[in-house]
Amino acid sequence: MQPEPVTVIAQPASDFKRSATRQASRVSRMIAGIALALALLMWCFIAWSVWSENETALLNGRIQAYNLTAAFANELSLRFDAVDARFRAIAAIARAVPPSPQDTERLAREIPAVVDAGTGVRIVGPDGRLLFSTRKPDKGPADYSAQPQFIEHRSDAAAGLLLDAPAPAASAADFRVAVSKRLETADGGFAGEVVLLLPAESLIRLNREIDIGYRGAVVIAGLDGIVRAGYDRDHPDGSAGIGIDLRGAPYPDSLGPGSVAYYVRIARFDGIERMVGIRRLARYPANVLVALDLNDVLGPVRAHLWFVGMVGLGATVLIGALSLLLVREVWRRTRREIELSFDRDRLALAQAQIEGDRARLAETNRELMASKDSADAANRAKSQFLAHMSHELRTPLHAIIGFSELIKDQAPSGPGSPPIAGYARDIWTSGRHLLELINSILDISKIESGTASLAETVFSVEDLARASLISVRSQAGARGIAIDVKLPDGRPKVWADRTRLQQVLINLLSNAVKFTPDNGRIVLAVRKHESGELELSVTDSGIGMTEADIEVALVPFGQVDNSLSRSFEGTGLGLPLALRLTELHGGRLELKSSKGQGTVATVTLPAERTR
Repeated sequence: MQPEPVTVIAQPASDFKRSATRQASRVSRMIAGIALALALLMWCFIAWSVWSENETALLNGRIQAYNLTAAFANELSLRFDAVDARFRAIAAIARAVPPSPQDTERLAREIPAVVDAGTGVRIVGPDGRLLFSTRKPDKGPADYSAQPQFIEHRSDAAAGLLLDAPAPAASAADFRVAVSKRLETADGGFAGEVVLLLPAESLIRLNREIDIGYRGAVVIAGLDGIVRAGYDRDHPDGSAGIGIDLRGAPYPDSLGPGSVAYYVRIARFDGIERMVGIRRLARYPANVLVALDLNDVLGPVRAHLWFVGMVGLGATVLIGALSLLLVREVWRRTRREIELSFDRDRLALAQAQIEGDRARLAETNRELMASKDSADAANRAKSQFLAHMSHELRTPLHAIIGFSELIKDQAPSGPGSPPIAGYARDIWTSGRHLLELINSILDISKIESGTASLAETVFSVEDLARASLISVRSQAGARGIAIDVKLPDGRPKVWADRTRLQQVLINLLSNAVKFTPDNGRIVLAVRKHESGELELSVTDSGIGMTEADIEVALVPFGQVDNSLSRSFEGTGLGLPLALRLTELHGGRLELKSSKGQGTVATVTLPAERTR
């Protein structure tokens, strides 16, 4: 909003100056207030929007954590059900405790038959001494009497299955999760405990099928908050974070069976901030934690926050700049009015001049808009004309080429015969050249107008390379130019338009032959990168180009002025057409050249097109 100029008629200059200054001050304060209000409203809206998105993302993360903990808890419960069945089978086998030498032999023979391969079994007597073990040698403790799980089994007949505290392992491959259960005599007395040493990777397998993110983790912890097993991308065997104490805020002090809780925390074993969902098993004393990388949960929100923040900052700067300009304009006009109050005649003259300038500017703007519209219309007319005339010319050209080929093949060519065959050959050659030129113009017009399409199939790159050489081999052989082909192992395939891609290679090979001196060398190489991108390169030993020449060569009808280019006719459409066809496939064409040292033309196709 711009204030109306202050105009005072028949008023002394001093009084007019005071009133104009007061008016400018009021308008300036009003502009500043409006700008501040707009900025505050905008930032309040941005803050509310970001907070809303953040809360939605956290809610979605909690839902995902809820579902994942339910899946992993169900899998772990089923595994513990199977383990409990193994305990009952072992208790039935271990009838005599302590075992006699004959019982030890029987236990060593019968117990491995009821447990999974890789699972170790220990039998501990009522005094806490290790009586039997399937692990030879067993590096575990010989006395369990002071361990919390043993004490709980001895004092509580209903303790059930317990997760023993983790012990240091000799190696990650030797790591086992210890699960124990009470042994009872026939009259229900305490007879010791059975300890199963389970491979950690056998407890949870869903983590290999469910994507929990690049830095997500699944943790099994006891009710004491000590990690028994941890699974992430780098530790699929469950050895991540073993023995770490998770207790302390915000880790929940207690959870009822089947209860779920959520919190955000920086992990103590790798320092990554994660959203954690924790679920206690309904029937067993264990907690399952699913830790999702907070960057995965809030990544889109944070990216949007940066975007919205930059937009808000830009809008704030724009509002401030516009306000400053408006205030500056107010004071400029006020000073101008004060100055003009001393000379009303000059005011009329200046106003007339301003009106004239405005009229000229408007006229200039109209002329510029008309010129732009004319240029756009001319460009569209050019593309339509090229496409229309290309179609109109191709039909008679096919007839000319066909009849001239028929004449040159059937006309007499012996001694004394009229030179009809030679004329027909010239007509056929010129017609083919003109047809190629028209096809190139039509292809470029289609690509520029956005109507070009690809007929994509899967085909061998080796077949494509060898088929492309057929079009230039005779021309290269006539000049003694050697063409080498380097292909990768494995016969890679590509998903593309074979005709279009072959046209790209033929254009590059034709250019290489054209600008390579006699007895030169050309190399056609195919290479597949580790990233999956496919690279097709044509290297020649020709005259080369400068950077300025390369820019000219990539423009339609561009001609690089040199002696070799004048030896062969060219339209200047080969490289531009190859560039546009490559970009149509989502790839890129790069030219590297040095004057007198040859040229390397490289076509790189994206990884999604390789097979």
